Amino acid sequence: MHSYITSEAQIREAVSLLKDAGLDYDPAHEVFLGIYEDGRLIASGARDHNILKMVAVDEEYQNTGAFSEIINALITDAFQAGHDHLFVFTKPMYTFHFESLNFTPLCTTDKVAVLEFGKSIKSYLENLRNLSRRGRNSGLVMNCNPFTKGHRFLIQTAAKESDFVYVFVVQEDKSIVPYQDRLDLVRRGTAELKNVYVIPSGEYAVSRITFPSYFLKNKEQVTKQQIETDLRIFGQHIAPAFNIIKRYVGEEPICEFTSLYNEAMKRLMPEYGIKLVEIERKTAGETLISASTVRRLLFDGKHEEMKTLVPEATYEYLLKNKDMLRARFDKFSKSSK
Repeated sequence: MHSYITSEAQIREAVSLLKDAGLDYDPAHEVFLGIYEDGRLIASGARDHNILKMVAVDEEYQNTGAFSEIINALITDAFQAGHDHLFVFTKPMYTFHFESLNFTPLCTTDKVAVLEFGKSIKSYLENLRNLSRRGRNSGLVMNCNPFTKGHRFLIQTAAKESDFVYVFVVQEDKSIVPYQDRLDLVRRGTAELKNVYVIPSGEYAVSRITFPSYFLKNKEQVTKQQIETDLRIFGQHIAPAFNIIKRYVGEEPICEFTSLYNEAMKRLMPEYGIKLVEIERKTAGETLISASTVRRLLFDGKHEEMKTLVPEATYEYLLKNKDMLRARFDKFSKSSK
């Protein structure tokens, strides 16, 4: 029978169990469950939204039903909370344990295996099958927080050089501009480009926010594996479904993470027959156009300067929703501390 791990004493015992399994305790979770035998913790597992993590079983109980019991308890809890599509990030050596409980592998690196349960990437792609076109097509994955003239320039360039272009807008709603608004602004800003399809990324753009690090040992390793996981899901599943042979990105002289991401694409995309096309960052006068610059100008009240960096629809949206966006900025700033 499982129970909740909540007290300091229970957490200390869980930390010890995780350590024996080569895992770290991750405080980012909504639910932390344990199975006890004669008062001793023999298995643990946690859930953060629709991601399962910190699954560990005492060595003495590896060949019992403890693993399936803790996973089934987490699945039930997740479904009751309204999550019908679950992910688990684990070490590759544990993949077969999850497969035995009907989890489906998404991708594997040398240190990380990603599996899903419930809905699948096949159903995500099936729902978009009517948008798939034959041709020499290109793809872009964008957050657009908010949509800028730099984003539009990148998409326009791809549209001129490709039969069809697929813009995947990151669906995770952890940005200052809400997801549905970002999607709408990109669609409005590219409406005249008839060979461009703007579609949701689904839950298949693995971000730094959702990527759990409890089984990796240092920040550099976490960043590398998060990037590789995201790119391999794109290369193995998404690109073939839309006949994508080129992926467009903007040069990144500012953000270290995005620069690392671009370098990883240069290394990994050719494995899937995809050419990386890196476009020089667009400027407005002397200013490099970036979403972070737009947000700063918005909150600093420099609206005329901001206007030169964004399409008209974005500009009107930002002014109209400034208070809401400031509230979201404050909320996410607090939650990241």
